[in-house]
Amino acid sequence: MFKSSTLQIADKGTAEERLWRAVITKTLEEWMCGPLSFSRKAEQFLFEDKKDFKAVCSSAGMDPERLRKRLNTIRARGIQKESIPFRVRTNKRMTLPQAANWNHGVLGA
Repeated sequence: MFKSSTLQIADKGTAEERLWRAVITKTLEEWMCGPLSFSRKAEQFLFEDKKDFKAVCSSAGMDPERLRKRLNTIRARGIQKESIPFRVRTNKRMTLPQAANWNHGVLGA
């Protein structure tokens, strides 16, 4: 998911910056797709940590405030999607055409 965005900047920066970008990428993956315990730890780091988050972002050559702002936007969109009520399913069944009619018109028979 995040590999495509990190590939664009993979060749830029020092080896240390690339390493810290990989740490941020892994944390984002855990936040979005990881097990619940990992997701919660990643979310705490990404949104609430005041010291280490800034250090990691700085080491990665990234602006921590800009990244956190963008992450907050992503999180807000996710919350909006969750608040939309599901449509109630109806008991209507699809009616399929009879097998005898399938050859007519489709194959020109």
